[in-house]
Amino acid sequence: MVNRIFTYLKGDVMFTVSMLLAVVTSFFVVPDLGAVNWHTIFSLMTMMIWVSLLENAGVLHAVSVWLVSRSHHARALMTSVTLLSFFGAMLLSNDIAILTLMPIYLRLAASLSTQLKVIGSTLIIMAANSGAILFPFGKSQNLYLFGHYGVSVGEFFTWSASLTVVSLILMIIITRFIKMEPLAIDLKPAGHVESRQLVFLIATGIVLIATIFGWLPFNVVVPIILIVFFIYNHKIFKMVDYGLLTTFLFFFVATNNLANIHMVQTLVSSLFDTPTHVLFGSFALSQVISNVPSTILISTFTGHAHELFLGTNIGGLGTMIASMANLIGFRVYRQIEPDSSSTFLKLFMVLNFVMAAVLLVLFGL
Repeated sequence: MVNRIFTYLKGDVMFTVSMLLAVVTSFFVVPDLGAVNWHTIFSLMTMMIWVSLLENAGVLHAVSVWLVSRSHHARALMTSVTLLSFFGAMLLSNDIAILTLMPIYLRLAASLSTQLKVIGSTLIIMAANSGAILFPFGKSQNLYLFGHYGVSVGEFFTWSASLTVVSLILMIIITRFIKMEPLAIDLKPAGHVESRQLVFLIATGIVLIATIFGWLPFNVVVPIILIVFFIYNHKIFKMVDYGLLTTFLFFFVATNNLANIHMVQTLVSSLFDTPTHVLFGSFALSQVISNVPSTILISTFTGHAHELFLGTNIGGLGTMIASMANLIGFRVYRQIEPDSSSTFLKLFMVLNFVMAAVLLVLFGL
């Protein structure tokens, strides 16, 4: 039993780091479970179950066949999934777009080279993080900023539109470096998806998205949806990545502990005193504790909302923990392609930091 625990902790670095951070910081302040964003955790859980139901029903395979039929070479396929992730994240949020599209792409890439698997998966995550910038509800920290600073809709779009457009241009430029290699993907024809299943999945998907966006009462609808899913197929609950959900929980506890340590509060208030410091400082802090808690922590000490918006959104590019969406993408990749997860991490870091550097130069001058 002990050996299995140590094997798991060694294999799942993010889980181990988040757990250690939560434990160590709890020696300095009393941990507060009320700081855990249960909305995020249960949103992820229900979406994981919904995506698994899509997979079981054959919907993801049908989408894969549709994409391949319209992509005659590797560059076209990469461009398609990049644009799908970018524009999908505008409506679905970066987390949900990644959770939905990554399994589709990795199903497509099963017979492709490791390089194409890694590049495509990286582009999906980067595109989701970029496309989700446009609307306040696309990212948790933007929704928080929107309310915390009382930003008007017009002002928010003056912030987000330029960053979104430039990010899209950079993503398209990246796809131009992919060779136009003919695709050799052998997918069996899409099977027939039962109409009753499709209606059920569409209906529950609409309800889920409306609930996550706050249009329906979350505390009422999510428990009902989970009960409906359990009755529909109780075995699907085994497909939930409980390790990822626990990783999120540990990170929420750890970052709240950090925000309540007096020494950290003093340091933050002294460092984030000018627009430039807020922009580059929030980017740097996001690399260490993720962009959502960085936003919450820094917003307490600064009125430079625009620079905080830029720093934390660009800050989602970079390390694997710079954005919770990055963690989700990595977990999905590691589950499906465990043998090349280290290769994925290396390329992910390189592309992310290159794009982040370009954006920091363009928007930081």
